Amino acid sequence: MSRNEIAKMSVEERVALMEELWASFDRDDLEYPMPEWHEKVLNERADKDKSHFIPLAEVKRNLQKELNAYRNS
Repeated sequence: MSRNEIAKMSVEERVALMEELWASFDRDDLEYPMPEWHEKVLNERADKDKSHFIPLAEVKRNLQKELNAYRNS
């Protein structure tokens, strides 16, 4: 799918496409090699105060709530 085709889609269609794409990564059989720079950043963050971090599950819930509110408005 080209960028031009995506640009022609409605906001709702693009959000649905993003949801499908995001869900495609949620498979146990997929492994992705971590780039060296990414591991370095993660290690640096692990050494910092984590009290302001938000768990991924909570981020997903918040995004889903906002998306549902948008769709229902």
